[in-house]
Amino acid sequence: MMENKTQRECSLYVYALDSNPEFPLTEGGFQSLKHAKNCLNAAMALEENFDLLINNYRDLELEAISASVNDMTTGMPDYDDFFEVRTRLNRRVINLLSATRMYMDQCPQLLKRIGAEPKAAKEVSSKAYDDAFEYRFMEALRNHVQHAGLAVHGVTMGKSWLPAEAPEKLQFSITPYASRSVLEESSGFKRAVLDECPDQVGIISAARIHVGGISSVHRKARELIDPFVHEARRLFQDTIARHEGEAENRCLGLFALAREDGEIVEKISILLDWDDIRQNLVRKNHPIENLGRRFVTSEAKGGQYE
Repeated sequence: MMENKTQRECSLYVYALDSNPEFPLTEGGFQSLKHAKNCLNAAMALEENFDLLINNYRDLELEAISASVNDMTTGMPDYDDFFEVRTRLNRRVINLLSATRMYMDQCPQLLKRIGAEPKAAKEVSSKAYDDAFEYRFMEALRNHVQHAGLAVHGVTMGKSWLPAEAPEKLQFSITPYASRSVLEESSGFKRAVLDECPDQVGIISAARIHVGGISSVHRKARELIDPFVHEARRLFQDTIARHEGEAENRCLGLFALAREDGEIVEKISILLDWDDIRQNLVRKNHPIENLGRRFVTSEAKGGQYE
């Protein structure tokens, strides 16, 4: 008895129209579009993960600034105020640590999906880890908050008159910190990092260096994926242009279809609006490797004190 052979046909088709020309597509052409779609999807995920990380970092900085402004305008805080500030900062730090872990865990997988070899990005990450105690500390702290305890153990609300020799302005500051004595009680905190710790580790300054290190990883990741993403986007552009030329019309809702015995078994949306969002994220989120050397002040220009 002869077996029935499945007939597979591929084409370009616009779902948005009741009737429109359907143009043939080779199996190789369909598979190329499928690969390009996977590539652009993975590149989008990489940028979304970095965007999430950066926004969680911003939330931490803004939470600290907000606490300082409240201190400046409401007078002497009591114990409940300190507890509330510490709670809010803990939430922000834990969110940031979760976002950094998600980025670092998914980055190699996404690079492979795009077609890039992740080794060079891993080397940048290893260098960032080796070069800065703060980077190592935040990595160990992430493991601590996942398994053993909170990240922020105390908050110092400071104020000082400046300049010291002729006081004119009262400066308010805040320093959330992790305490070595608390971390020593956790058997899971990495011993080699704990041995490096001072009595208190400023969380925000450590977060800046940590995020700066991950920014260097993201810059390398973008370099690695650039040729693959460029080629994938070009293929989509050429396919859209081909359909427009043959249909003599610009049509939304274009798909690449694969049919077996007349039934649709696979379809790929052919549009670039969603990839335009990825490009916007690339422009918006510049890697900031030197974040550890930056800080924010509301002091007016000309009022700085050395």
